[in-house]
Amino acid sequence: MAGMAAQRDTGRYLYWSERRVRAVAEEIGLSLERGWQWSFTLSLPMTQFQIGERTRSQNRLRTAQRILRRLGPLAATVFDGPTPVSYTQGTGHVEFAEFVGNYAANKAVLCHTRTRCHEGRAVDIVLFGSMEHVEGFRTGDAIDDGWVSSAAPAIEELLRTRGTENTWQWDDDQSRAVEALKIAVQQGEQRGGAHDGRPWTRGYTLGHDRQAQWCAEVYADVVLEDSRWANELAADMGLNDVHRIVIGAPLWIRALRTDTLVRYQGGANSWLRRLLGRRRSTVLRNHLPLSAGRTD
Repeated sequence: MAGMAAQRDTGRYLYWSERRVRAVAEEIGLSLERGWQWSFTLSLPMTQFQIGERTRSQNRLRTAQRILRRLGPLAATVFDGPTPVSYTQGTGHVEFAEFVGNYAANKAVLCHTRTRCHEGRAVDIVLFGSMEHVEGFRTGDAIDDGWVSSAAPAIEELLRTRGTENTWQWDDDQSRAVEALKIAVQQGEQRGGAHDGRPWTRGYTLGHDRQAQWCAEVYADVVLEDSRWANELAADMGLNDVHRIVIGAPLWIRALRTDTLVRYQGGANSWLRRLLGRRRSTVLRNHLPLSAGRTD
């Protein structure tokens, strides 16, 4: 995944948290409203000229561009420096799933993407947000069955306290980060199922976009000790090169093209949906990209 270049003028926001965007803007001293606006009033037989203080709304793209300009290097695009980073941004493959836990009563969403440091080692970025801010996926799209992590409350505490508290049995930063990554790549697995490379067969998964831009606030940023985790990650998760795990909350996720969004609701035939417990849907496609202009 390459670092984020200048944002294109075309695209569609798959996730946008107005509250979090405004909170970050406040923290970095950025006003999102433009107060002064020139206006002309034509009234025959004379022309009037006015200047007044009036709020102008900002569209999402311009708001995102202004925030990124203000953040500058604070929004990390590479992960070769020391931990932690405060914000991060990037472009690449982003997976969407429901996050199941106590917080799931609020219809939580989990987003996962992967990049690499200059050494070529994997950096996994796991983001948790609210389903109400998602556009393009619906909770009804997901299989509502499969493995659910007992560590979900610990992750909820991390999010609620922005990483400042940890009162659970996963009581160090590395073990809690590994549990968050397990949720991202294993939540919803079926007993005896072969899910590697087939995320649409797991429960609670919603879909992915193959080329999305994203920006997130970081709550935890952990470099793993190879001697401690290499065997477990390889044997239990099939991940051989995990080096760093970044956990946070998305400000936005933006699809750049209309043909890169895939909804798993249309990713299985009727027999497989029945086998895995997938809810019936009025939309059935053969796991082909769904136009980003469609939400049904």
